[in-house]
Amino acid sequence: MILSKSIFFKFLRYSLVGCVSTLIYFLSVFVLIELFHQDPVIGSAIAFVIMTIISFQLNKSYTFYSDFSGIKMMRFFIVSVIGFTLNVFIIYMMVHVLTFHYLCGELLTILIIPIINFILNNYWTFK
Repeated sequence: MILSKSIFFKFLRYSLVGCVSTLIYFLSVFVLIELFHQDPVIGSAIAFVIMTIISFQLNKSYTFYSDFSGIKMMRFFIVSVIGFTLNVFIIYMMVHVLTFHYLCGELLTILIIPIINFILNNYWTFK
């Protein structure tokens, strides 16, 4: 078996937290862009920050069964900054360079960023 059962179930829990975080993210994106008329890059960036704060709490408690520590929080936010940077870059490229609708960029981000974040959080943040 390529993946151990513990990694598999941890990834399932991470995915569930990711689904909740994604719902929070898209709700935030909708409110910021459609209701408050923010630029898609700015709205997406703000929504990503909101999602990251909630995601840390959920992943710490539910996914990784971890105690709070300043080092873990710092590492989580470093991983999040990597994801944030990728998010802004992808949205910027999709909307302002390739001139796609912002939702195309959002779909691309939810395929790429969660996998990168899980690997980094599992093997570095909460190790």
